[in-house]
Amino acid sequence: MGSATLRTDVLVVGAGPTGLMAANWLDRLGVDALAIDAKSGPTRESRALGVQARTMEIYRQLGVVDAVRERVVLATELRPGVGRRALGSVPLGRLGYALTPFPGLHILEQSANEEILAGRLAERGRPVLWDHAFASLSRTGPGDAAEEGPGVRVSVRGPDGPVAILARYVVAADGASSPVRESLGIGFRGRTNAHVFYVLDANGVTGSGSGINLRVSAEDFMLAFPMGPDGRGGRRYRLLGIVRDDGGAPSAGPAGHPTGFPAAGAGDTTVDEARARASLAEEFGFGYTDAQWFATYRVHHRVADVFRAGGVFLAGDAAHIHSPVGAQGMNTGLQDAHNLACKLADVLAGRMPEAYLDRYEAERRPVALRLVGTTDRAFSVITSTGRLARLVRTVVLPALWPVGLRVVPRSPAGGRLFGYLSQIRIHYWMTEGERRRADAARGPARWTRRGKVLGRRLPWVSAGEHGGADNHAALGDAAWQVHAYGPRAAAKGVEVAARHALPLRRFDAAPARNLPDGTVVVVRPDMFVAELHPPEPAGRHRRRRRG
Repeated sequence: MGSATLRTDVLVVGAGPTGLMAANWLDRLGVDALAIDAKSGPTRESRALGVQARTMEIYRQLGVVDAVRERVVLATELRPGVGRRALGSVPLGRLGYALTPFPGLHILEQSANEEILAGRLAERGRPVLWDHAFASLSRTGPGDAAEEGPGVRVSVRGPDGPVAILARYVVAADGASSPVRESLGIGFRGRTNAHVFYVLDANGVTGSGSGINLRVSAEDFMLAFPMGPDGRGGRRYRLLGIVRDDGGAPSAGPAGHPTGFPAAGAGDTTVDEARARASLAEEFGFGYTDAQWFATYRVHHRVADVFRAGGVFLAGDAAHIHSPVGAQGMNTGLQDAHNLACKLADVLAGRMPEAYLDRYEAERRPVALRLVGTTDRAFSVITSTGRLARLVRTVVLPALWPVGLRVVPRSPAGGRLFGYLSQIRIHYWMTEGERRRADAARGPARWTRRGKVLGRRLPWVSAGEHGGADNHAALGDAAWQVHAYGPRAAAKGVEVAARHALPLRRFDAAPARNLPDGTVVVVRPDMFVAELHPPEPAGRHRRRRRG
């Protein structure tokens, strides 16, 4: 019996959050795409759960933000502490106010994100092909029989037998153990934390206070994320920490699977949960009635050597994995998908040359490297059993945190902190020449080499006193466009829009958002500023008007 053959422009391998986001955005942009997954349906365990402001903005642009908002738990504060003692709170909502329509951290389980995204695909008539497992791939070309130009042939094991899928491009969003990445021989360099960690969804949690809790002690750490009511009058939380052995030392069990979920053989889960419960009570004063889900895992910090191999692209955990510090992992994968889908759509529509796809790795891999490096260092300080790390956790942090909690929310550093955590401050070099010039900068110039607008997500400007819509509402078109801010930008806006044959949107000047009167920007479909024309000097502007 021969195999069935399917054809599509883009095949997405893996239907976790990253793959589902890629498939949804390809559909949104009019690309013929198909998503497959070896599983029988969306994930049931919650795993990742923090949805950052930047992801919420992408959900708004996709048209699903209302469905997301109906199910999220909004965490508006972070409560750091040492042992059983909380040291105040960081107002996440206040830090992000005026920077994004979605301040704070939105708690939504991975499974719920997947349900919303998979549901949209089904409603659009493009359901995921579940129970279809990747087997192998090979490149095709114009000389191959029955092929139509260069692309990729993917062999799949389906429920009714083998399936061959011919695609122009493949997005590998198939997780940290990525069979696609392995089949291409792409390295996945990094390291694995020595300890075994636990994750549990607990009902009836006590001792937590409100918001997100981050606690450290001489030997331990704990993260607690609010997940709403437990349905029995109590509170439900996601709790993460270190699994201890019988002597109270960190367990160093086998590494398990690269995904980090779960660490098979890391220990008996009944025993491990008992240890986790005891540690939570003794070290941090936390208690709970029962656990809905408990697993052990190892934390890995790894980045793929390349994000592109011909017509195959790595995204999400297939490209990078890191610790849960900062709730960055799922969000980074979702933004990989958004970035890549927009580029594939531009190339397939003929708006950009094939070489434009190289920008995906040039933009997203540096983000992954910075993130892995930052979370690795932070996680090492939090979990290290060394004398210096213990001193930092038990002496330095208790002394500095109360001062920081008073000063940071009232200073520009607060907005910068929120920008990094929420991922709205991500910067891309728009050209390789620009990047090389920045790398060559020395002295004070190195601190200002990344601009505040060019290469960043378009600063958000609220509707303000004059009503109407905010400037991000126009980005719902998911198309290249020109924005002109203030009356002095009128003529330049028309000129730039005509040169690129793009629609022109006009807005009030917003100097507080680095968009003063006379600013013109070209915005990409992924909401990033690709071209910046700053205001002209006043004298030149008057001469242009007279001319």
